[in-house]
Amino acid sequence: MGEQRIPGIDGTGVIVTGAASGIGRGAALLAARSGASVVAGDLDDALLADLDVQAKEEGLAIRTVHLDVGSTESISAFVAAGSEAGSGLYGVVHAAAVAVERPSLDIDPAFWDEVLNINLTGTFVLAREAGRVMIERGAGGSIVNVASAAAIAGSIRLAPYTATKAGVVALGKSLAQEWGPLGIRVNTVSPGAVDTPLYHSQPTRRDTIAKLPLPRIGTPDDIALAIGFFLGDQSPWITGQNLNVNGGALMI
Repeated sequence: MGEQRIPGIDGTGVIVTGAASGIGRGAALLAARSGASVVAGDLDDALLADLDVQAKEEGLAIRTVHLDVGSTESISAFVAAGSEAGSGLYGVVHAAAVAVERPSLDIDPAFWDEVLNINLTGTFVLAREAGRVMIERGAGGSIVNVASAAAIAGSIRLAPYTATKAGVVALGKSLAQEWGPLGIRVNTVSPGAVDTPLYHSQPTRRDTIAKLPLPRIGTPDDIALAIGFFLGDQSPWITGQNLNVNGGALMI
């Protein structure tokens, strides 16, 4: 990503979920390279340790924290750590999610509830806890949730994931309307096919990349730059939006 920076977040506190790999890691590194004090959360402690090593090598202000976005207690502790970062919590990037392929006829209520709890309920709880901190701080803030092109286009064998990501988009619009007068912007970025562990864990997600208007698979940095646009001060009058970043696979 070269010398790319997010303007307007230098010295602020930013929390990033799903930060050990993929899109979350790309966003955490970009925010830290832009001068933010980043609290990076993930369930994978081994990959968090690897991020910790990279941060130290680059001299970046990244604190890694074990995070389970399916647990309200874990989210609350994570946000509390973010409230102590930099000049206080200003930015939230929520990239953590689960996507497991399964035929819809084989989905039982327990599996459905698990995906719902992680992908949608976790998104709401994180936003609620962060929103409370931002409102108390009184300096506004920016929340960026990561959804998916599947939220609009749908996807076979991923019914719970698709439904929850559509919910993430709708939730962002509702929170944007409610919290805008309080100085908090809420936006969503919806990636298409991106070269991440999540993408490679889905054997039927092999989209025909060569047929895209921009014929390559996306990278975590592609999505991080879109997240950065919403996170920093380049978008002061933009809220409640869902930005599709997918090489032209979905144009809406």
